[in-house]
Amino acid sequence: MDHIELTRREELEASLAACLRERRMPDHFLYLDTAGTDSWLELDGAADFPVASDLTCLLETSLPRLIPHLPHHFNLVSIGVGSGEKERLITEAARTAGHQPRYLAVDISREMVSAALATVADIEIEKVGVVAFLEDLPRLRHLWEGPVLLCLLGNNFCNYEPDALLALIAGELEPGDRLLFDCQILPDGTDLTESLARIERAYRCPANARFNANPLVRRGLAPHGYAFHLELVPIMTTMGITYRTRKWLEITRDSAVDCDGQRIEFQSGEVIHLGFTYKYTAGQVSGYLGSHGFREVESFASGDGGNLLVLAEATTEGKGGPR
Repeated sequence: MDHIELTRREELEASLAACLRERRMPDHFLYLDTAGTDSWLELDGAADFPVASDLTCLLETSLPRLIPHLPHHFNLVSIGVGSGEKERLITEAARTAGHQPRYLAVDISREMVSAALATVADIEIEKVGVVAFLEDLPRLRHLWEGPVLLCLLGNNFCNYEPDALLALIAGELEPGDRLLFDCQILPDGTDLTESLARIERAYRCPANARFNANPLVRRGLAPHGYAFHLELVPIMTTMGITYRTRKWLEITRDSAVDCDGQRIEFQSGEVIHLGFTYKYTAGQVSGYLGSHGFREVESFASGDGGNLLVLAEATTEGKGGPR
């Protein structure tokens, strides 16, 4: 099992230090190194944060309808792969149906990549681990041979600005390539109060607060020297009003962290801005796909209507040209 590093640990640590000096910490820094991996796995299993587990259940129940839409030979390229449990489900189901996938596990954490490869260690397929960002997609595409099933699972699709995300992906896929992603969604009706309250409760849970503060705590921030805040705010987008999380850490006592060989000090009352996740309706998801040249092949909704899994097909030739 090979590892390819398009992004190195030293570069990530230097980037984190630069962001902290600007009092911000994008979400990809939450997953760095073994501590970040362990912290994510703790959150993944938390009963009061069922987002990841609900999406895994949706994928598992959707596989009988999903697998027949996949080519006989394909590259399964999963970005933000995490522990790779969902990718194992796809790989096992595909092989059982006679398909022959090749697997590229992609994450910005080398430890996550190793964990994902270990999850499928007993499956006899070609597998490669890649340490990279989604933004490295123009370089990643040279590591696969079409057709490709590009996966953004575990709600990753919602952690990017939608038009920029889909424009990037559409530019690197060829006709017939497929995009598979899942997301926690809002009802298409007008009464959002209950859904918004349920989402806020989950995201404000203690396990998620610890997860978001963990990169700073393990670098020296006092474990009780912060307060975690989160709210869902309406955002006007090209598909109308949707909602996006706004989250931040409020420093509650003077403190400092050590990062990239630097000591970065924080004063009580300062705020560190964190990442975000969008909450779309199913109709908005379809609208975004269509506006970027994707055809929706199949979609799967959870029984409560709160989660969505979408398989889409690229219909226009990517900017990289035929492979």
